[in-house]
Amino acid sequence: MVSDPVTLDPAFSGSFFENQVLYNLHETLLVAAPDGSITPGLAQHEQRDPLTHAFTLREGLTFHDGTPLDAAAAKANIDRYLDPATGSIRRSEFGPVREVAVTGPRQFEIRLSSPYAPLPLVLTNRAGMMVSPTAVAALGADFAARAVGCGPWKLASWTKNSELVLEKFAGYWRGQEHGFDRLLYRPLPDETVRLANLRSNTLQLIDSVPPQAVTALGRETALRVSQTPSLGFNAFAFNCTRAPFNDARLRRAFTAAVDLEVIQRVVYFNTGRPAAGPLSPAVSWAYDEALPLRGGKPEEAKALLRQAGAAEPVPVTITVTNSPAMLRIAQILQAQAGAAGFKVEVRQIDPTSLITVLRQRDFDLCMAPWSGRYDPDGNMFNYFTQDGPNNFAGYASEPVTALLRQARSVSGQAERAALYRQAQRLLAEDAPMLFLHFDAILQAASARLRWTQYPDAVFRLYDARLG
Repeated sequence: MVSDPVTLDPAFSGSFFENQVLYNLHETLLVAAPDGSITPGLAQHEQRDPLTHAFTLREGLTFHDGTPLDAAAAKANIDRYLDPATGSIRRSEFGPVREVAVTGPRQFEIRLSSPYAPLPLVLTNRAGMMVSPTAVAALGADFAARAVGCGPWKLASWTKNSELVLEKFAGYWRGQEHGFDRLLYRPLPDETVRLANLRSNTLQLIDSVPPQAVTALGRETALRVSQTPSLGFNAFAFNCTRAPFNDARLRRAFTAAVDLEVIQRVVYFNTGRPAAGPLSPAVSWAYDEALPLRGGKPEEAKALLRQAGAAEPVPVTITVTNSPAMLRIAQILQAQAGAAGFKVEVRQIDPTSLITVLRQRDFDLCMAPWSGRYDPDGNMFNYFTQDGPNNFAGYASEPVTALLRQARSVSGQAERAALYRQAQRLLAEDAPMLFLHFDAILQAASARLRWTQYPDAVFRLYDARLG
């Protein structure tokens, strides 16, 4: 992996890198296939009416510590996510959930105060992960590093910034057919080191391949590169709460200065495609083809700075993790914005520090990539509503918040798509984020490894095999 996890508790996980572990350590109530279709996971699901979702858990489920996974445990999990005292970033993902009611030993209902179309897909993600209530109570704050779930593998050891080991869980509900006795994760931020370890077979799977290496790796018979369009976006958050980017004209000026086609060629080697907004064309029925790419216009940028009365050059610091690709992007932004009236410095941080920097808004402009969700709500609501947990920009727009709330409450796909397109156009005007790219998911493995790739880039390795 590019980075070590910060936490193994899905209630507080906010980093993409954690997902690579979480989806093998924990199990979700429902499961999303690569095409976004939903199947039962730990539970069968039935929507009885617009406000009532009924679930029946599988028989004989247990957590890694032997605690039964019954309806009471499922309720305890969702109540924990919802409890303001917990402080979970999952809380907003549950939208208008009013209560969770146990209706039988394995049966429970999620009852809503208003219709909420995204709920089934939400439960295929971290909000649907079930953890042992017994372990949560016993471990307290230590649960973050010693998490107990019910997935195919359980935690064996974790040496921070060195290696994390999962071992096969004998009580897993699907049986013992998942292919590996152990999964060993190593954080390796240096892409050259990752590739060298893959080539030497020290590693059999890596979560990020540099685009410039794809062609050469494709010629190596011992390796296989897997590529698929991403659900997510690569973007930078403007800090809308302080100067200089509390002025939308300066955000638009910076956006106008950046030529996305240059980044597409120089950084991504024509993999993936430039982004005009938060919704990927990969599977999103709400993607707006008419949304224009706005960059590559330095004269427009200068005019906006003059209109805002900004004294040039405008000092700005760009914060990125210390990966070669992000540094290349930062250097391009530095040069292009510099030519348009900004004075740009680049600040490098460790990947494990990124989520803290974003949450504390300790930046002017900071990378804020998102692995993506199948439902458009997952790419927009948390980022752009006024109290959204991923609203790193501190963006406050009552019209956008109202549109995104309305899009959660209607069930018709065409009506929802129209609302998301309206919101995207307002975002393009307000520019709380600098959208750069819809990455292709580029991952590589030993040619002997058979595994399923997902458009959110997360490894779900239950069906992986060596052959």
